[in-house]
Amino acid sequence: MKQLEPKFRCTGCDRGVLNRSVARCLYCGADLPAEARLAPEQVAQRDAEHVRLEANRARLAQYQPPRVQAEGSKAADVVDGMATGLDVIDLIGDGLSLVGKLLD
Repeated sequence: MKQLEPKFRCTGCDRGVLNRSVARCLYCGADLPAEARLAPEQVAQRDAEHVRLEANRARLAQYQPPRVQAEGSKAADVVDGMATGLDVIDLIGDGLSLVGKLLD
C-alpha cells in the first residue's frame, strides 16, 4: 500500500499537521507555520457549513413517517414522501460536496 505524505509538517516535531484550523501542533504544541494554517475566512465558512449540515440532520431525525390510513387521500402521502426524498437528496449532495472539499 502506498504511504501518503502529509502536505504540511510541524516545525517543532516534524509530524504531519492534523488540524489546519488551529494555530498550534496537536502533538507538541509548537506554533504552526502560517502556510500550514487555514485562513480565518475558510475556518468560518467551514464552521457555517457544518452548522447547516447539522441543522439538516436534526430536521431529518425529527421526521415522522406518514401513518397508514384505512381511508383517506393518498396525495398527502405522496407530498410527504417527495419532501422527505428531497431532504435526503439534499443531505447526500451536501455530504458529497463536503467530501470533495476534503479531497482538495
